[in-house]
Amino acid sequence: MLRSLTRFQATLLLLLLAALLGWSMTVHEPPPVAGGPAQDYSDLRLYLDTTTRVEQGEGYYAAITALQRAHGFPTHPFPTVRLPTLVMAGAWFGWPALRLVLGALLAGTAWLWLRALRPLCTPGEAAGAVILVILGGAMVATSTFVDQHELWAGILLAAAMALRLEGRWPLALLCAALALAIRELALPFVLLALASALWERRWREAAGWAALVAAFAVAVAFHASAVAAHVQPGDLPSQGWDALRGPGAALRDIGDVTLLTLVPPPLRYLLALLPLMGWLAAPGPLARFGLPLFAGYMAMLALFAREQNFYWAIMLLPAYLAGFAFLPRLAKDLGRKLLVGGAEV
Repeated sequence: MLRSLTRFQATLLLLLLAALLGWSMTVHEPPPVAGGPAQDYSDLRLYLDTTTRVEQGEGYYAAITALQRAHGFPTHPFPTVRLPTLVMAGAWFGWPALRLVLGALLAGTAWLWLRALRPLCTPGEAAGAVILVILGGAMVATSTFVDQHELWAGILLAAAMALRLEGRWPLALLCAALALAIRELALPFVLLALASALWERRWREAAGWAALVAAFAVAVAFHASAVAAHVQPGDLPSQGWDALRGPGAALRDIGDVTLLTLVPPPLRYLLALLPLMGWLAAPGPLARFGLPLFAGYMAMLALFAREQNFYWAIMLLPAYLAGFAFLPRLAKDLGRKLLVGGAEV
């Protein structure tokens, strides 16, 4: 990604990166969020209780809207109610079994990343990136997060990313479709994959991604109708998704949902920014997809997510942290440009 830069461009980029790192050290923790259902009844508890009621024979939409109503959660508009896929799987197979599946999915994703990176990176970079992918999915180690929709979707998207890098787009599309069926926040990945396929004139692949978008639109229409049928007068509406918290919020959210939470702020937020910088130096095919993907999700956190929606940042994981592995390459490439100059053809 950086080999085409001139010395002047490399200098400007270095100054920009230094300014961003300095800015990240000025990010502060937000004030505590007052009120709200999450203080005494979490989203994760909601999905477990919904699973129990579904196992007892109650319909998904009746169960979850009743629980959201009882515990002060909004029930409309329809995105306030999760798609039924993950809860229904928990009711059919049991959460202990799904926890094993989630762990196996993370292990399989790490293996796919190793396969995809071997031809593109040094052995050290590939090994480092795979270890970081595993660390990015560290939440699978506890049963607390097995019903976290964003965790499942994030791991599935990381697998799709590796499969797409290898050119195995039908399998990538399948993983992305599963992620989309669990959490609609996977849609930006699908739209980026569609745009990339169109840009590179891979028409069959573009048709596959377009078909997935169309199928998702139909599924969401059915979901919206089912939710509307169970909304009652007096139900709480959502507070909206236009918080405009600013770019610092994205760094806070990433820090809160990764092992970086062990590092005190503001150093935590500087470390949360570094992977994005590392992605600048990732191998071209990987960077051309990863950079806009992660920047887009970070913009979504900055513009739309409320403080209570910090868990949206899990959608970047576990792939985002792999950017740490490319930081030495970033320093090397920029150093070469600054000392030698000229763009490589």
